[in-house]
This record gives sequence, C-alpha cells and structure tokens, in this order.
Amino acid sequence: KAHTPPRRCLPTNLARTMGGRGGRGGRGNKRKGDDRLLKRDFKKSRDNVWDEKKSPKPDADGAYTPYDKNNKTFEKYYKAQQIVPPEEWDQFMECLRTPLPTSFRINGSGKFAEDVRDMVENKLFSKVGETVSGEEPIAPPKCVRWYPNRLAWQFNYSRQQLRRLPHLEQIHEFVKRANEYGSITRQEVVSMIPAFFLAIEPHHVCLDMCAAPGSKTFQLLEMLHGSLGDNTAIPTGFVIANDVDMKRCNLLTHQTKRVNSPGLLVTNHEAQNFPVIQSPGGRTFPFDCILTDVPCSGDGTMRKAPDIWPRWTVGNGNGLHPLQLKIALRAAQLLKVGGRLVYSTCTFNPIEDEAVVAAMLKDCDGALELLDVSAELPDLRRVPGVRTWEVWDKFGKHDTHDGPEEKNKLHATMFPAYADAAILPLERCMRILPHQDDTGGFFVAVFQKVKETPKTIEPVKKLKGPIVVQTALGVAADNTVTVNFTLRNAFDLRAERELLAANGGKALVPEKELLLTSVRGQGRRGGADAVGGGGNKGGVRFAGGLDAIMPVSDPKVIDTITETYGIDREKLPLHKNAVTRTADSSRPKRLYMLTDGLREFLAADHREQLKVICAGVKIFERQEHKDITDGSAPCDYRLTQDGLHMMLPFVTKQIVRPTLAELKLILERRSLNLADDPDRPDRALFLDPHTIAEVATMKNGSRVFLPRIE
Repeated sequence: KAHTPPRRCLPTNLARTMGGRGGRGGRGNKRKGDDRLLKRDFKKSRDNVWDEKKSPKPDADGAYTPYDKNNKTFEKYYKAQQIVPPEEWDQFMECLRTPLPTSFRINGSGKFAEDVRDMVENKLFSKVGETVSGEEPIAPPKCVRWYPNRLAWQFNYSRQQLRRLPHLEQIHEFVKRANEYGSITRQEVVSMIPAFFLAIEPHHVCLDMCAAPGSKTFQLLEMLHGSLGDNTAIPTGFVIANDVDMKRCNLLTHQTKRVNSPGLLVTNHEAQNFPVIQSPGGRTFPFDCILTDVPCSGDGTMRKAPDIWPRWTVGNGNGLHPLQLKIALRAAQLLKVGGRLVYSTCTFNPIEDEAVVAAMLKDCDGALELLDVSAELPDLRRVPGVRTWEVWDKFGKHDTHDGPEEKNKLHATMFPAYADAAILPLERCMRILPHQDDTGGFFVAVFQKVKETPKTIEPVKKLKGPIVVQTALGVAADNTVTVNFTLRNAFDLRAERELLAANGGKALVPEKELLLTSVRGQGRRGGADAVGGGGNKGGVRFAGGLDAIMPVSDPKVIDTITETYGIDREKLPLHKNAVTRTADSSRPKRLYMLTDGLREFLAADHREQLKVICAGVKIFERQEHKDITDGSAPCDYRLTQDGLHMMLPFVTKQIVRPTLAELKLILERRSLNLADDPDRPDRALFLDPHTIAEVATMKNGSRVFLPRIE
C-alpha cells in the first residue's frame, strides 16, 4: 500500500444501487416510483429528490401490500408471440412471480481473482452446505454454469433466513462490503452476457452507448486489460462509457472508478447522436466493438421490479421502438468494418427485439451480418429468436401497418413484413428465459460489419450558430464546370481555413501521431477538477461541454516525478499521456494518465464535440511539504491510491520493503520512527536494520510499502 490516506469507500446505500443493470426502463435496482417507460421519458432530466407521494404506504399493522403479480394482457400478448415453448409456459410464469436471486462476479482475472474465488468458495460458502432452517434445507450459493473459471455466483435467501442464520448473514455482509471495496461487482447474471460476445483486444476502441450504471462497462475495461496477461503492460485502446443523463454519468463514474483504468472515458451524449470525431488531418476513430444495451420496457426484470406487473401494457415497448432503432443504426454507422456490434435489451418483447434487428438489417442494406454465436458460451441456455410476431396496440392486433383500422403510435418497422423477416436468419438472435437458469429475462443479437453503411441512415445534422454558404467549384476533364453550395457553421469553416493556411495552403494529411498540445475547452467548461472524478457536481450542464482537459505544460513537473520515482518514459510516457484539469497547468493539482489511444482520440477532437465527464485514472496529487529542515528538495507530487495498481510496475524508487510485523505496525499506528523521539515516546520504531537503511536513504515525500515475504 502507498503511505497515503486510504481511498474513501462509497456509502453502502450508493453501492447497493450500483450492482444491478442500469436504471433505464427496468434496469434500476430502485424501481419504486420510477415510471419512465415511454420514449418521451428519456428526454428529460429528473430531480434527485425523494418523492414520498410515489412510495408505497404500509397498512395499519405496518406491513406493505405486495404487488399483484397477475396481468391478463401480459399473458395473452406473450402467448400470442410464441417466444416460450408451450410446454414450458406454466414454468415460465411461475418463475416470473418469484424473487430474483442475488448474483455477483469476482472482478479481474488471474491469480488474484482465483484466490478470492477459492476463499469465498472454501471458507464462506462451504458452511452453508448442511444448514437447515426449520424443516427446510438451505441450498448453498451456486456458481453460474456458463461463466468462465467459476468467477460468478448467485444465491437466493429470504430476509427471515438472513436474520435467523449467522452463516447466511456473513455471506450477505461479504457481498455488500466486497462490492464497496471493488473485489466483486453485484450484477444480474444476464447482464454479464453481452460483453463476452464483443471479443475485446488490448488495442480496441470500444463504445458502450447506454452505459449507466456501469457494470457492463466495468466488464469491458477488465477485458481490455485482462487479455494482456501482463500487469506491466498498458493497453493502447480505450473504452468510452456514454449516457444521456448527467446524474447517471456521475453514478457511472463512481462505478467504473474501481477499475482504475487509464483507458476510460465517460461522456454525456444522446446515444443516437453520438459525434464522429475527426482530426484536422482527417484521421477518424471508428469503433472496433460497440455495446448497445438500449432503453427498454424492462419486463424481463419483473422478478426484481414487481411494480412492473400492474403497469405493463403493450404500448410500453411500442413507444420505445423508434428510439431503439435510432440508437442501433447510429451504432452501425460508428462501427469499423470488421467490428462487432452487440444489441441487447432486458425485455421479451419482439417489437423491441427482433423487429429492431430486422429493421437494422434492411436499412443497412447488407452492411451488417447477423452472426451465429451458438458455439460461444456453449453452457448458456437460450432459445432462438423468432421470425414472425404480432403487433398490438390499445385497439388490439394489427396485421399490416397500412390497414384501414385505427392505430396508436405504430410504425412500419414494427411489422415483420417491413424487412421480410421470414427470410432473415433471426433464429441467430438469443432470448434468455428466467426459468431456464433462475435468472432475469434478456435478449442479445450479435452483428459484424462487412461494408460501409449507406448514407441514408445518417442522422440529420442540425446546424447551430452563424450559418454561411460554402461554394465549391469543380472542373471536369471536358472543361465542364460544376458549382456546389453547402450550408456550414461559420466558425467551423473559419477553423478549417486557418488550419489550411497554417499548413502553407497545402492539403492536410492524416497525422501519424496526435498529441495534446493545446487546452481542450480553453477553461470555459466550468471549474470542477474532475478528470478521474464526478465532474460538475449536482449534474449542472454547461454550454459547449464540461471541464477542460489540459496537457501538463511545465516539463519540470514530469522531470521531477520521473526522477523521484524512477519511471522510464519509454515504458510509461508521462510526458505525452499525463493530463490535468487544473487552470494553472504549469503547477497542476492532480495528474491523470491516459492510454495512447485515448490521448490521440481527445487530441483529435479539435472542434470540442465531446462532453467529457471523466477521463483516465488519477496517478499523482500535489502535496505541501512542511517542516523540511535538511535542505532537500522533495517532489511536490505523491502517488495516489487510485493509480497505484497501474503505476507500481513502473516505479523503481521510493519503495520500502518492511517485514510483516513492521507493516502491521504501520497500519495500526499510521506512522513509525527511525529513532526514539523524546517528545513522543509512545511512537513505534522500525524494527529491521534493512528496512531502516532503506528508509534513511530515501527522499522526503511519498513512499510505497511492499511487505517483505521471507
């Protein structure tokens, strides 16, 4: 551990809200009072206040009335859709009415994750095997069958069982605390599925379009790092976690911060309008893999959110279908040729599932291929997608979109006939049914991009600010002159001309390397220092984006750090990838580390289209040195606990290796002396001569303590 104050843990009540799958249309852990189900509900921000009127009220005896888990329209609708085999229908409905088990996965990979798994399995879970509550045997937690290396587990214990049996209470407390510390992540089992189909590699550029609260993004970052198999290597790629809601972006930042990755970028955009970043020289950054876990009606989460039962109608999914298709088509446009796109929802509804997939295949005109991934995760139980479905609204069933009968907010893309669904390989989609593995409901479709998408799916660009007409003259080989007129933003056009003039009037060519040489945002984006943190607290939105990102302008800062801590710039290029958000970048308060790919991506955004909430990981923090009397000049920057895991392989100085007894004293006393202090006789001393010699030769300032195992 670094000899610095420990990182603050998240409050228990906040950590509990971060373990499940989002809050969009059924993904939130706190569903009571959350009635956002229609497309219009996702266009407005909500106040972060408790609404007592919307919370359930207890009766005279203090008991809460359980939700009625019956909905005749729900049963009639899904029987007609034939998504569940008829012989399994009763089992399906019975499972939907039972509580969802608690599930978690062990973070990371390699020996550390395996040690945590063995400790949990052999010491904690083994005690439950023979436990009996009354006359009912208690089943021990079970590992998720399809998850690699037994690193995911689930259990289902009632509150009465937790109160009555100490062993079960220990498990419950372990899950809460380990989730706060970052050893595990509370996450629904079905929510763990999509990341495995993206085939992430260390150099990949990844996008999670609807990322909050961040459990899937956490997986993507783990895969970006874990596939290296070397803790001294840093991936060159990065992961963008995007969400439309500012408050949810702050929650997303807290959730993903536990990964402490230099390859994380959190942004705040509408997914269907996520910007295309292009450098002055024309370099673009198409994504190698994109996850689109879109907002949905969420009826696959009924086991966790029983309040959906009385509120469910056929109109819920119909209202979200257009938004889902827009997001999916934008993802297809942003994807690199050869890249993978995963479309997922937590609903059973074919209008939100197969209808969107079929419309994507048609509108992309052969640019997307729906992949058969039945051989991947072979132990995962699933049912194939359907090629035909029924379209209902409040007036009943409709066979065609252009029929004469009255309709309510129906679109042509909802109907199988729009894309000739009967001839499409929609059976390659997969639907997870709750009764198959005691989980929630889920839908996944995996695509590969085989050619560029047509221009017809691009969203219409709305010009803002002063608008001018750009005139372009062209002369063909036969001396025919053509004139093209284009409406442009005046500032963008002026910036392009300035870049051209700075290049001597020559055409710009794609850059070999992009460096952050200027300030992103020019300091106009607010005052919060939030590259690795939550950004503008309270969810305040600033015109044009958020806080600026600045390169560290004073080389003395980097020189002092690399010399003090013995960091090789060839292995860890701090001079290129260290940034700050302090207004005075010559003496920054905090330094953050980016991967090579993320640095180039931010440098390419010369038009400042990105609304950045958080970028990279905090590695150094400025400290004030007091009472330095020996004339030495200590380094002004100390290592932070957040970035220590990433920095440790590159730090060769300021490392102390105490004995285990000395390390225990450090943790207990918070400080140790090299010699007796007459003014403080109660202070403990270093015990080992080798440790004393190491400490005595070091510079004043931050040190890292690694236990000496003998």
